[in-house]
Amino acid sequence: MLKLNASTDVAGLTPAARNTLRHLVSLFGLIWLINAGFQASAWLWEPDHRGSAALLAVFTKAIKAAPGWLRPLLIGITSAVRGIGPHWVALGMVLIALLLGLALISRIGLVAACWLGIAYSLVCWVALCALGYPYAGGQTDPGVFPAYVIAFVFVLSIIPTISGPALVPRVGLWTAGRLLFGLLWAFDAVLKWMPYFLNHFLDQLAPAAQGQPAWIAGYIGLIILVVKAVGPLLVAVVIALVETAIAVSLLTGRWLILSVPLGFLYALAVWTSAEGFGGPYSRAGTGVRGNVLGNVLIYAVVFLIMLVP
Repeated sequence: MLKLNASTDVAGLTPAARNTLRHLVSLFGLIWLINAGFQASAWLWEPDHRGSAALLAVFTKAIKAAPGWLRPLLIGITSAVRGIGPHWVALGMVLIALLLGLALISRIGLVAACWLGIAYSLVCWVALCALGYPYAGGQTDPGVFPAYVIAFVFVLSIIPTISGPALVPRVGLWTAGRLLFGLLWAFDAVLKWMPYFLNHFLDQLAPAAQGQPAWIAGYIGLIILVVKAVGPLLVAVVIALVETAIAVSLLTGRWLILSVPLGFLYALAVWTSAEGFGGPYSRAGTGVRGNVLGNVLIYAVVFLIMLVP
């Protein structure tokens, strides 16, 4: 793993490793199929035009969150959605998610699907998430879609390995994915060092239990008790240090044999606690803007891909 991520002097992958990468790409495809299901449930299957209203509410929320320089663009996008018809826009989004999921699982048209996925994820990041704004009041990341972009970059890098005779990923694309992932973690780490996060860490955990099944709410409640016992400020500082260390490792290509497994475990820990397993899940969708699975669940998928070589 160190050679593959840090330099161009790489060794060939074993058949077992290549097969594992194929399974991980299929897992990413399954995530997109699940996304399509949640989006269809929330935006297409709700009666009395409630689905269309819910989709428009997502765009409206992005407008309210956006800074002044971005707001005119989002207002224009929302006006276009109204003009086309929210139902048709929702149908298009569901079809794109289905197409991406099927391409990732079947590996048919995979290169085109990856580029489509990158472009589509960037559009969603702007239109649905307002580039992650507002970065205030304890905001801890730029939103889910940058992680989807990075996952597609990694899939692009391993297409020769999982679909053809090449024994190694495209090192240039793999390195680009690692650096982009490092920048994402660096951005996350900066947000964790903000005074609001450090001084209001428990405020990040409590909302994760709202609307959840009893067992998840109880689990998060137990985590809150542990954090209170250890000290919220100490836990917040440790989190900031961990994210900083992961970012430095990814950006420099050093200590990856430690940081990649750590990052995977840390991502799962965050997803199952502060993000409440990405929920609450219902017919109205997921607990993530855009009704997709995330946020750090996608980080975990990227780390799994990095663990294989």
